[in-house]
Amino acid sequence: MATFDTISERAREKPVISVLPPLTSFYLDEFGIYRSLEKFHRDLYDPDYLFEQDVILDTDDRHPDYPRIDCTADPFTPALDEVVEWDNREHHDRIRQDLLRQSNLKDYILDTVTTEDFVALVIVDGLSYESVRSLDLDVQPVIVDGITTTEPGFRRVIYGGDKMSVYAALTDKEFYNVYGFTYWERGQEDLSTDLHSAMGKNVYRINDFDQVLTQLKDDQPLHEKTFVQITRMGFDQDSHNRKEEPNHDAIRDSLAADLKEFADVAADIADDFRIFVTADHGILWRNHLPDDPPVVCDDWRDHARFVEGDEDVAHGMVERDAGETATGLAYPYLTRELKNTEWGVHGGFSYHESVVPLIEISNTGDIA
Repeated sequence: MATFDTISERAREKPVISVLPPLTSFYLDEFGIYRSLEKFHRDLYDPDYLFEQDVILDTDDRHPDYPRIDCTADPFTPALDEVVEWDNREHHDRIRQDLLRQSNLKDYILDTVTTEDFVALVIVDGLSYESVRSLDLDVQPVIVDGITTTEPGFRRVIYGGDKMSVYAALTDKEFYNVYGFTYWERGQEDLSTDLHSAMGKNVYRINDFDQVLTQLKDDQPLHEKTFVQITRMGFDQDSHNRKEEPNHDAIRDSLAADLKEFADVAADIADDFRIFVTADHGILWRNHLPDDPPVVCDDWRDHARFVEGDEDVAHGMVERDAGETATGLAYPYLTRELKNTEWGVHGGFSYHESVVPLIEISNTGDIA
């Protein structure tokens, strides 16, 4: 059992074999990482090949000449901000190759759904992977492959890279019964209308998650395959315009309790169900920043972590989503100082903003 430091020490002595978790190359960037023994041996026995780095073999193979080390290090911690250059496009490409991308979530859902009769997608407005990783749930990290703001995040989840929504695609799997639950007024915001396209009149405005459970309970039994899409408040609403610091644990525990109740209702509706939970973006909290975070803009900006449009800003990277362009800042840079009522921000690129969760709950799994 070994940390990144232990693996580094051993690999400086001789090549080692270790099955490495995603993103490990950022922590071990001083080493040459091979994915197969065959490729390593090809270079090793090539008289013209010159090794410029010590070697780690990221493979499940075994070989008597190379010690095997079990890696226990976790790459998904705030330490990721210390090894990733978030304004470096090549670093973003590497992360997106290693992780499930937000824009591929729709395809992931479609590929995962097979025999289920009840499927739900819960999109939380502002939720970092870091906030829920300790819960007793099936959670995997997802990289937001774009600007970390609300509208593009929701659209990436629901539409992926095309014009067909998750629900529209699921009709090919005979999910004809549909519910949409949202705290946005339909028709009042273009985003809300886009997110519930093709759902007709089956979209409900909610103020509380209990309204979802009540509606589904009242409508039982459901005689057709059913898809439920829910927009739920997350950390976003508590991150700004508040005089007092929000209670992070209470918000997280409330979400966990809602998911537990939702799973119980789903189990009553169908023997075979699956619930997917993700977020549009994460939140970079004030206490995740250094004491005096650097400000890169001379004039006042509306948003602390990004500017609208394609702008030449120090430590910024331009992203284009669905015809919209924004320049997000790398961690830990700000466009301006934080307001006293800003406890958290988003729109830039960092571990807390850019890595969101995908939680899966099904009849075959457990939820605490």
